[in-house]
Amino acid sequence: MKSVDSSEIGYFFLPENEREHFKQPLDILYKTESEVLSLITKLKEDKSIPKIITVGDVCTQTLIENSLVPDLAIIDDYVQRKQSPLVDLSHFQVLEAKNPAGIITFEAWEVVRQAIKIDDNKIIIKITGEEDLLVLPVISETPYNSKVLYGQPNEGLVGVTVTRKIKTKIQDLIQKMVKINENYNR
Repeated sequence: MKSVDSSEIGYFFLPENEREHFKQPLDILYKTESEVLSLITKLKEDKSIPKIITVGDVCTQTLIENSLVPDLAIIDDYVQRKQSPLVDLSHFQVLEAKNPAGIITFEAWEVVRQAIKIDDNKIIIKITGEEDLLVLPVISETPYNSKVLYGQPNEGLVGVTVTRKIKTKIQDLIQKMVKINENYNR
């Protein structure tokens, strides 16, 4: 199983020929505004959820606008490749990491791992680069029964309940990536 040790240097690279596997929603796709609002209401009411995590600027902003600040949010200040700072950072303790498109840097993975361990503050990780693939380490590192939300471009919002089955699916996707044990320098 491919994973990241906190002392490792390197990154996972997503080859062009494997990208199709990453385009399907990982769990439930909420397509309409009413479906998304219903989900947010359920999340606010369910106090048994260990962590609520968002990956993406629009997803994070949607929750905040509906009075739900996620425990952890990951943003890059871009929406569909256009710079668009949406999220009010005052709700969060801010961490930063670098993560280019098509890559999961070990640095970003480690920042995600550490952020998930923090229980007494709301955390936001500002990514220099692109946050999309970071949903993989998020689900990999997050406690069972947590909720991970991310945007599915031009389709809606995906809500993932973290289960053993989903973690296995994530490991299968990570296996399709190439692990490079050197610093990313491009």
